Amino acid sequence: MNLLVTEFLRFWGRRLVWGAMFVVAGLIVFGIVIAFTQTSSQVGDNSQAIADAERGTASCVRSVMRDVENGNFDSEVPGISEMSPAEQEAILREDFCYQDPSWYGDGDKRFFATEILASGRYDDWSRQRPDTGEELSFDVGGGVRVREAVAGLEGFVPSLGLFFLVMAIVIGASFVGAEYKFGTVENLLLWEPRRTRVLWTKFAAGFVGSFMVTFVMLGFFTLMLLLLAQVNGTNQGVDGRFWLDLLSTLGRAGVVGGLFFVLAMSVAVVARNTTASVGLLLGWFVISNIVISLAARWLRQWELFTNAAAFISEGNTPRMEKIQGDWQAVYGHGYLVALLVVVAWALAAAVVATVIFNRRDVD
Repeated sequence: MNLLVTEFLRFWGRRLVWGAMFVVAGLIVFGIVIAFTQTSSQVGDNSQAIADAERGTASCVRSVMRDVENGNFDSEVPGISEMSPAEQEAILREDFCYQDPSWYGDGDKRFFATEILASGRYDDWSRQRPDTGEELSFDVGGGVRVREAVAGLEGFVPSLGLFFLVMAIVIGASFVGAEYKFGTVENLLLWEPRRTRVLWTKFAAGFVGSFMVTFVMLGFFTLMLLLLAQVNGTNQGVDGRFWLDLLSTLGRAGVVGGLFFVLAMSVAVVARNTTASVGLLLGWFVISNIVISLAARWLRQWELFTNAAAFISEGNTPRMEKIQGDWQAVYGHGYLVALLVVVAWALAAAVVATVIFNRRDVD
């Protein structure tokens, strides 16, 4: 326990941690200032956009109802063919065919608080929030339906969650990389010679510390966005479910931040170098997308960053499948399984690092 407390205090005693937090906080404030100049507290004239959206919605409703009547449309709404025309129109207008005026470039420049979690603007979050479930599907012909890959929450906080993980990678890589650089590992092992205990205590302290860093910084970003909505926008649509979704998103991002710390620290143990660890993980983020797209599409479902993004956004991971001659993204697995995949990546790296740390000379 003393070793765990020591490592935790050491985590928060590092200048890199505080420096990274101040830099990110500065970038957040700068971004909010820019956003403030691009938004307005006045409700703009969006009458034309509303009319265009209504026409688009009505056209979609008429088209779908014709398909339902002809028996060749099977939507994700169970039992729609048994509904009355009035019920069909109501449910299609609300969900399947709904078109937001903002899609038509409306003049309303207010920042909606619901955009923190979603790409659109919502009047009733509990009823209209993006569907993060697994029941959506599409017809691929011949009466065969395939589950659709759902992105989940796509607002500012879920979308930028991966950016904040860069902090966890840098902090995790330097947490042990700096010790190798300055030769303090030998001194620590003289005090506590059980290497596995030393390493996993560092993992535990770093996981908790990185969870806190990610949660706090993403929370600060959220507070700035809420302030922007208060000054140059609106809280319309925000309800109890919105706050629950917001807190759970911050929590999920914090968990992934802790796991990325473990990953980065593990790579740094193997490479005995901070730069190599950061470069390898960030390089993997760039190169893996190219390699997977060209030669290993099957790996998309199990890729590290893909699963991290799915868990943070409460979406699901896409599985690439060849349908009618074209590669399409279909449902792979849900966000909870995505968490297990990220955990597996982190544990595998930690086990490899432990074996090498125990067998290799420190100097």
